[in-house]
Amino acid sequence: MRRQCEAAYFTVEAALILPVAMLFTVMMIFLAFYSYDRCVMEHSAYEAAMRGTSSHFRTAAEAETAARAAAAGLVEGKLFAIRDLSYDVAVDAGSVTVTYHCGVDMPLVTWLGEYVSGIDMTLDISRSAKRLRPSRTVRDCRILNRLIAEK
Repeated sequence: MRRQCEAAYFTVEAALILPVAMLFTVMMIFLAFYSYDRCVMEHSAYEAAMRGTSSHFRTAAEAETAARAAAAGLVEGKLFAIRDLSYDVAVDAGSVTVTYHCGVDMPLVTWLGEYVSGIDMTLDISRSAKRLRPSRTVRDCRILNRLIAEK
């Protein structure tokens, strides 16, 4: 009789602990996907902005075209837990800004949203880079060379 009670306790404990352990494991895997996707998007936004800052682009339209092409190609096929990805490129006289906007696919979020208000599962990542001006860069290099020569 004693053996049967011990076996029953193990079954009940396993029935309670196993779903919690599985839920925790799945959530940790999706957290890793989210972290990876965020890292890829931050790097891609900055790299796309840098590609639009080259000094051989004469107009803002050329810089925007290069940054837009880079923004589309850098994240293609690399993201796991993202849906509805869109991007925007803004170019002005001094900088290029690339912004990614997307939703994050996480399990149980729609269910959790019924009980907790204010859950926002969107991700906005924006990175900027200064546009290069060759004449200013040459002047800065000359100033640095003069300072180095004086020391």
